[in-house]
Amino acid sequence: MFFYLHIPFCRQKCLYCKFALTPKFDELKVRIYIDALKTEIEEFFVKNPEVSIETIYFGGGTPSVLTSGQISEIFDIFRKQKGFSSISEITLESNPEDITPKYLAEISKLGVNRLSLGVQTLNDESLRMVGRADSNESIFRALDILAKGPIENISIDLIAGLPGTVPGQITADLEQIFSHITPKHVSIYMLEDESYPEEWKSLLPSEETIRDEYLSGMEWLQSRGFHRYELSNFALPDFESKHNQSYWNHSNYRGFGLAAASFVDTKRFTNSSSFTGYYGGERQEEEVLSPESRRIERIMFGFRTSGVALNELDNMNTVEKFQREGLLEIRENKVFLTSTGIFLIDHIIGELI
Repeated sequence: MFFYLHIPFCRQKCLYCKFALTPKFDELKVRIYIDALKTEIEEFFVKNPEVSIETIYFGGGTPSVLTSGQISEIFDIFRKQKGFSSISEITLESNPEDITPKYLAEISKLGVNRLSLGVQTLNDESLRMVGRADSNESIFRALDILAKGPIENISIDLIAGLPGTVPGQITADLEQIFSHITPKHVSIYMLEDESYPEEWKSLLPSEETIRDEYLSGMEWLQSRGFHRYELSNFALPDFESKHNQSYWNHSNYRGFGLAAASFVDTKRFTNSSSFTGYYGGERQEEEVLSPESRRIERIMFGFRTSGVALNELDNMNTVEKFQREGLLEIRENKVFLTSTGIFLIDHIIGELI
């Protein structure tokens, strides 16, 4: 099974962020949350002592606001389990300002073997506008520390379409990042319309510019041996995120913490997104997926990842129409989005399901 741990604390909240988190916290609030998180994990393993542990993913929020001692407390619960020996990947999300040689050494010793760094952009003006505390200087410092550190598997997050960015931003950012470190994995997310405040509208690049940024970033990475294994995710061979793939292939995963989602067998459920509700054991969503719902999700995830089997699709006339329009292509009995179809994925899926 794959495990996600939500750490809902950030020193400040980025203006585009829609995740469940708070920038208002102190040592007591963190202590109360960690104790509740540990209790939730312990109760799960009491009921499921034989479950295998494939991956652990610390997401947020900003998990790197936790001390290595606090992370160790949580790890200790997993280490005691019979299934811990099967673990292959432990990821921690981090912001650049938290990266120090000492912290890296400590979390590496605990077992963290993959670190995801939230860079987002190297445009200082954009960073300021979206409310991030980083700058080029702090990001480059973090990259240099990571390049010399004990964790080999480094992933970098970038966002195409932030306010104030200029044409060529993504490739320029990649050039600078790779001059400091060669990460094994890069994510390029496209800023979604609903993710930004109204006052940004006049400052945002056009949709065409955002598409060009994404495609140029994809081509840049592919020319250096990376392959796109999901719409926003690129990796060198054997460095795909094992944890994230569990979401896309309907593997069983269990989320712990505020607003954490789980999928077990055919049941999907989500913890409460309020601290009061979470501490009271509430769930905000619970759903049992029917065979048809799972088929629809296989189609949705398939278009984002490794393609959709032809026998999953009922409307071949529509498939052929999109193929003639250059939005889909068929290879080895699977249907894939083209580089043009990527940007019309919601429309294509809507027509096919």
